Amino acid sequence: MTLAYIDREDFLANYWSYEPGEHVSFIQPTGGGKTHLAFQLLQRTPIPATALVMKPRDPVPASWTQRLGWREIPHWPPPARLPWQPKSDSYTLWPHQSLVDLEADENHLHDQFERALLDTYRKGDRIIFADEVAGLCELKLQRHLRALWMRGSGMGAGLWAATQKPSGDQGGAPVPTYLYSAPSHLFLGHDQTAANRKRFNEIGGVDGHVVEDAVMNLRLHPVKTNAGVTKHVSEQLYIRKGGPSGAYMAVIGI
Repeated sequence: MTLAYIDREDFLANYWSYEPGEHVSFIQPTGGGKTHLAFQLLQRTPIPATALVMKPRDPVPASWTQRLGWREIPHWPPPARLPWQPKSDSYTLWPHQSLVDLEADENHLHDQFERALLDTYRKGDRIIFADEVAGLCELKLQRHLRALWMRGSGMGAGLWAATQKPSGDQGGAPVPTYLYSAPSHLFLGHDQTAANRKRFNEIGGVDGHVVEDAVMNLRLHPVKTNAGVTKHVSEQLYIRKGGPSGAYMAVIGI
């Protein structure tokens, strides 16, 4: 099956269309560019958003927070804006970690992310971007994620969830299958691991064999970051479910 190819900028400018409350999933191995893509889409989506960042340091959400004029905050709810801070309703929730007491750090992350997830679920009219949804599951926040996937849409609460290993880690907390079934939009990157690709059969409304084949054959492009590190960024298989003609797919360039 031959899929249409759309240049990234062309897709962002002319094809990306998002309705309040729609869920979005980004699934590909680490380093493939999923966080960068998510922020590119958020830049083109005029709805307040909150990004949840678990890593102690990460240049991608840091640079995008500054670029988009969002407020980086260590606690939820957001404190009152100071005069010199950006006038923004969008936030990057980035809790501080000691990196000494891992149990205390995880408890702190759990508390802050739980507050943000519940607040989004309760108030609606916001996107919450879980930059590594498997990490939230390790923090035992599956119930909060399921609530958003199952019931958040009607209140305009959209869950954008990213993961690098859809097959899951042995002995780790499983990612709910709503990651595949609930979204209206999915972006899948190049993945050579058969166990990961098998999970794509849980995406309703599309031929799983076509998805598997397309993901395996997406091209990787070497891209040098601002830090001088070369990453191999993947083209994306875009799946739009629930469109006027049912589900459709296209390959999106880098």
